[in-house]
Amino acid sequence: MTTTTKPAVTLYTRTEGRTYRPEYLSTDTARRLIRRARTNQTGVEAVHVYECTDRDGTALHIAYVRYAPDHWSNVTDVIDVYEIPTDALTDL
Repeated sequence: MTTTTKPAVTLYTRTEGRTYRPEYLSTDTARRLIRRARTNQTGVEAVHVYECTDRDGTALHIAYVRYAPDHWSNVTDVIDVYEIPTDALTDL
C-alpha cells in the first residue's frame, strides 16, 4: 500500500492582478524564502504572517510577501502568499 502526502506549503504568486497556479513547497523551503524576504531591505516592501483557520477549521499560518515595484522587471506589483498548515510547523 502506498500513501501520497501533499507537500506542506502552498505558494500563490500574484503579479499585476494575475494569480499563477499554486506551487507546492516543503516547509523548510518556505521558511527559507520567507526569512530571505524579511532580510531583503531594498527588494521587499512588507512581510506579514497571520494565524487563521481554513474553511474546514484547520489551523493555518498565512505569510504575505509584497515586493518593491522595481524588484522584478516589467512588473510593478508582485505578491507571494504562502499557506502553511500549523501542523507542518510544529512537526519539525
